[in-house]
Amino acid sequence: MKPQDFAQKEPRFDVFDYFDGNSRAWGIFEDRFGKLRRQFTVEITGTVKDGVLTLEEDFIYDDGETDRRVWTITKTGEHTYEGRADDIVGTAIGSQYGNALNWSYDMDLKVGDGAWRVGFNDWMFLQPDGVLVNRARVKKWGFEIGEVTLFFTKTQHVAQAAE
Repeated sequence: MKPQDFAQKEPRFDVFDYFDGNSRAWGIFEDRFGKLRRQFTVEITGTVKDGVLTLEEDFIYDDGETDRRVWTITKTGEHTYEGRADDIVGTAIGSQYGNALNWSYDMDLKVGDGAWRVGFNDWMFLQPDGVLVNRARVKKWGFEIGEVTLFFTKTQHVAQAAE
């Protein structure tokens, strides 16, 4: 699968437009055997300034643990992006066409008192009504160790649904 396969798919996913403002995500991590290992929510605040999208992500895990990641994302071409965050090794590379964005990056993932260096192959697909589906395959030493699934929505969609 490659991002260009989705060039004609709607609704078009504009990364900066979607994440500018407040959004929320609900996610799970399943190990390579399909066993659910973690559940979490993420509160996200995005700001666009001088061509840079800053995403402040605050994670709350089902066991009470919290975490924070701050991404800085720049558009480097008509369909390409680069992103950086403290726990990302080097630069995340993204390619967006139609309703899809593919991110790839390495990350130092907290595991117990240490960290594992893992690779992410992240796919985001914008759906109608502003729902964004994200599936990420996680690999270590070339072997898949699990999958993360997330569902995003703009905060105003959550508030409207509750009314």
